[in-house]
Amino acid sequence: MGGWNIVAGSLSESSVVVDVGIGEDASFAESIIKRYGCTVCAFDPTPRAREYVAKLAEPRLKLFERGIGPRPGLAQFFLPSNGKQVSGSLRHEFHLRGPSIEVEVVTIGQVFELLKRRRINLLKLDIEGTEYDLIRSAEFQRYASAIDQFCVEFHHRWKSLGKGSTLGAVAMLKSLGFECAWRCRSTNEEFLFVQTVRSDE
Repeated sequence: MGGWNIVAGSLSESSVVVDVGIGEDASFAESIIKRYGCTVCAFDPTPRAREYVAKLAEPRLKLFERGIGPRPGLAQFFLPSNGKQVSGSLRHEFHLRGPSIEVEVVTIGQVFELLKRRRINLLKLDIEGTEYDLIRSAEFQRYASAIDQFCVEFHHRWKSLGKGSTLGAVAMLKSLGFECAWRCRSTNEEFLFVQTVRSDE
């Protein structure tokens, strides 16, 4: 699935799939759409993501021009110093010295509200270092049992974060009922967690 693994046969046409931080790479979303026929809701606040998704003209890929973070509201989103790169972040890192833009940020609870759903069957998160703050947030912890599968790219390669940040995040996910079902051995950054404790909220 676009370089990621999910539980085989776990989705259907009615599944709720959320892809956060799509940038200019919809390979994951497109593979999900092709195999299962469901709609993928992408979240990305950047103009380049908007232009990219518009050019794809895929009716089952719906873009919400918002970032996701631990706190809602307007925030500065820092863009790469290298204009050829796409991925920005709410974190002001050493390689994100390009111009910043003001974006709207929503919480994981607001994602459920926007989609008008009580469960997310698959959440993929690539938010450039902000994943740690999001996982630690009280709201993510509240909604964790309503997320069946959680794909996340950890950014412990960044000097400001390091291995300890990921170990802490994994421990938190385990305490919330998630079990690690897969990790990319070539990068040791992409992970799949499966929820073992289910609720309707």
